[in-house]
Amino acid sequence: MIIALAGKGGVGKSSISSQLIFQLSKKGVVLAVDADPNTNLPDKLGMPVEITIGEIRNRIVKDPDSVPRRSSKHEYVAMEIRKAMHEHDNIDLLVMGRPEGEGCYCFMNNVLKECFDGMIKKYKFTVVDNEAGMEHLSRKVLPKADVMLLVSDPTKIGIRTAARLSTLASEVGMKIGRRILVINNLPGDLPKELADEATVNGFSDVVAINHDPMVYSAGLEGSALRLPDDSVLSAGVSKIIKMIT
Repeated sequence: MIIALAGKGGVGKSSISSQLIFQLSKKGVVLAVDADPNTNLPDKLGMPVEITIGEIRNRIVKDPDSVPRRSSKHEYVAMEIRKAMHEHDNIDLLVMGRPEGEGCYCFMNNVLKECFDGMIKKYKFTVVDNEAGMEHLSRKVLPKADVMLLVSDPTKIGIRTAARLSTLASEVGMKIGRRILVINNLPGDLPKELADEATVNGFSDVVAINHDPMVYSAGLEGSALRLPDDSVLSAGVSKIIKMIT
């Protein structure tokens, strides 16, 4: 199952992603993909990353001769991706990064797509923490999403933004199964105004998650976001997992 998260910056995508990954890793090995150039997910997971896929891609595009003559580009990229993977406690983490500088990345994107197509099939769960533009999904570098979680802050504007991202996903031809609106960081019960806004914008599946002070405390300390099972965010993520598995 491929679970993709999307939403504007600051709505808590990486916090929710990390808790999804931690909880799903109790059921099997999870492939965690940080597809947001801000790369917050490694810090949330407590898994430092030395190199990104973007850096590998940039190096090969800038200097094609860096690929050893005894290897095809596909074989070389697949080997470099394996080297870039950070493994710990039933979690395999890859950080995508983004292309930089001049040069055509089309061939490299196709090679990456083939690599990910083969890799993801080996995992029971893949969790992709996307940037708002969902570049890697829209460019088909990463395959379809069985579930897309569209994360919003507790405002009408946030819900409308989530709806626009959902529409964008359809317009660029992404293959997406179930779409769930996650309204994060609520100060209390879900107001009727926000529930109605979700309905107006076409969301039939909605999960409301209240503000969790433990998330702020972890951020203040700069520590990994390992929350107890009875924390507010953990309970909200558990609800999501029950919906989709």
